[in-house]
Amino acid sequence: MKMRMIFGTILALLLAGCATQNLKMTVMRPAEVNLSEYNRIAIGDIWGHPYQYVQAQDIREAFTARLVQSEYFEFVLDRQYLERILQEHYLGWSGYLDADTAPQLGKIIGAGAFVFGRITRDEYKEDVSSVKETKKDKAGQEYEVMKYIRTGTHHLGVNFQVIDIESTKIIAMKELRTQFSTSTSSEDSTPPRIDKIFVYDMCVQDLSHQFIRTVAPYYEAVTNTFQTDNKYLPELMNAHRMASVGEYQRAIQILKGATRQTGVPEVSQAKAHYDLGIIQMYLGDFDEAMDSFVRASNLVPKSSLYKNAIIKCRDERLKADMVRRQMEGPY
Repeated sequence: MKMRMIFGTILALLLAGCATQNLKMTVMRPAEVNLSEYNRIAIGDIWGHPYQYVQAQDIREAFTARLVQSEYFEFVLDRQYLERILQEHYLGWSGYLDADTAPQLGKIIGAGAFVFGRITRDEYKEDVSSVKETKKDKAGQEYEVMKYIRTGTHHLGVNFQVIDIESTKIIAMKELRTQFSTSTSSEDSTPPRIDKIFVYDMCVQDLSHQFIRTVAPYYEAVTNTFQTDNKYLPELMNAHRMASVGEYQRAIQILKGATRQTGVPEVSQAKAHYDLGIIQMYLGDFDEAMDSFVRASNLVPKSSLYKNAIIKCRDERLKADMVRRQMEGPY
């Protein structure tokens, strides 16, 4: 009983001394390439070796799906649509939708961006390794087993270009690379087979994820340090709970009240200002966020956390401005 009481006391002290929490929020990030002047985008061919026909089709369809889901472009034109347009207008083409085909399409569909590319790597490797492990039976006796591990890794790469469909001017060019691994294991026997299709599918999805970040603004989950103070400002924990479930305005009200409390140490006041700034920053209230971070830094000048928050706020403002410009499309 005495040991339980001691353990409980230690645990309570550890929890009380935990001065920070993590706060996750979602923010929109700018695309690597500004395509705001194009309200339509067309997906051409992804080339590969003849035996990579299925892979090329999978990648093309994954890219198209990401573009549609992003809702950034007013029109997303897939390969089937473009092929039908060419055939309806009796325009000769090589069977590929590429830079040579683009001007013909431009005359019909007007201004737009055109995406095409080629597979640069498509490789699957698998190996089996072994290691001795020592275990204990129910009686506590040690015994050795041989553990076999089968690991499968798929490497996939695509080099793609984005061009102006009318002028064929290159807007962007980038190589995307990814790999995904998984493993199975067993004791004293051959490990189960790897699901190669699953490994490959994960690579395709990651490539499409990288692709959409290149051409369209996207959402990203960010994790920030959120400070708490159970002794002087226990309401900071309540603000964290509110913010964690998306009740940001309620959290802001709580934190503003905490910053106005009197008789609180400056170190504790600084925590309230910092937490307030974090929420304001990711809601896009950069002037107010900067004011909160500066107040926190003035209260605790030696804190690198607060100084870095000021720098981060400037960076987040620049990114938000880029997103705003990219969202101001031609329509």
